[in-house]
Amino acid sequence: MSGSSLRWLSIGTIFLAISYQYYLKDFLFSSLGLFRTLQPLSAFPYTCRPLRHESLEGCEDIWLDEGGRELYATCASLEFRTQWSPTMDKLNISSRGLAGSHVSVLELDSVVGDEFKLRLLEPKGYAEPAGDTILAVFGFKGEVVGASKLRFWMVNHRYPVEATRDGVTLLDPSRVGADSTVEVFEVDRGRSEMVHVKTFSSGAIETPNNLALTGDGGFLVTNDHSAKVGLRRHLDPFIGGGSVSYCNASSCHPASSSGWNYANGIVRGHDGLYYVASSFRDKIRVMQLQDDLSMSELHVIKLGMPVDNLSIDRNGDIFAAGFPKLLKVLDAFKKPYETRSPSTIWRIRRVGLGLDYEVVKILEDREAKILRGLTIAVHDVKTGRLFLGGVVAPWITVCEPR
Repeated sequence: MSGSSLRWLSIGTIFLAISYQYYLKDFLFSSLGLFRTLQPLSAFPYTCRPLRHESLEGCEDIWLDEGGRELYATCASLEFRTQWSPTMDKLNISSRGLAGSHVSVLELDSVVGDEFKLRLLEPKGYAEPAGDTILAVFGFKGEVVGASKLRFWMVNHRYPVEATRDGVTLLDPSRVGADSTVEVFEVDRGRSEMVHVKTFSSGAIETPNNLALTGDGGFLVTNDHSAKVGLRRHLDPFIGGGSVSYCNASSCHPASSSGWNYANGIVRGHDGLYYVASSFRDKIRVMQLQDDLSMSELHVIKLGMPVDNLSIDRNGDIFAAGFPKLLKVLDAFKKPYETRSPSTIWRIRRVGLGLDYEVVKILEDREAKILRGLTIAVHDVKTGRLFLGGVVAPWITVCEPR
């Protein structure tokens, strides 16, 4: 072998070694969960059961109204989720013929046997540009705005249209992506309808995944990719991409555009900081919203696996739904009923006055017999119950402390 060949071989070896140390190692073992050992559900102090109902399929996100003692979930049939999930490049226009998503409500203090009383919210005053009333809601947050009134902020992926002389024409979503928005609805506690209030549409809400309210009438929304469609989007897992944007009643703008790999769940902590999960990396970034409405990173919490949505309970503890076997999640979008995608639930608690956190695994289901493809975990402090949902999970799971 010539000296030149040896030199290039050495350079190649060094490059591969560096790539393994700084990227491939993380990708294989943290992101994909290669050789990861999981625990059985029986190892944890909970008794879990599925809530089987056609209206409790595909519940991507959940919010608990503590005062009203009701649980709100954004759900859809698994047929719809597997055909129309723009965050996962599922852009089948024929899904427009399906029912779309809905909000299911569980009345937590009204239990008959093992079942909670269930009702659906009917949207009022909402229509998308194509003229349909179909919602495709994924992440959402709720807030209490009066003695008996709630306000919902929802990430909605509409079908793309183009204005023409004769009205509007549907576009091919595989070429242009979804027409994504944040929709605002108001709900009176105990009622069975939600009234549309406002639509946020902006170039800064390009590939939205979830959002957090900022307390000033605005919100922060995660964009999980750098583009709606195209080559750059598919390179995001390897070279990074996505952002977090700030919006209020007058405008939207990017608040943070670097360091992201599939920005996903986001919550505002009781400490006023924002916790943002990555569904491709094993970290939750602790961020602060600055006076100029940009964001800065203060700390990183490592969980050792990708994370989807986050929730925060009355005590200020954060709960994270983790993907211990990421490839199984991708399989579940192809065969949601047959695929057993294991899940891990984490509790994150800030301790002391600094940026120190106690991270505890509180649930895991190695066989995915009950906890299957979870994307959200919500803790009810009053009862100690955990409510668990997933975008392609066939049911909501409730876990009672033993």
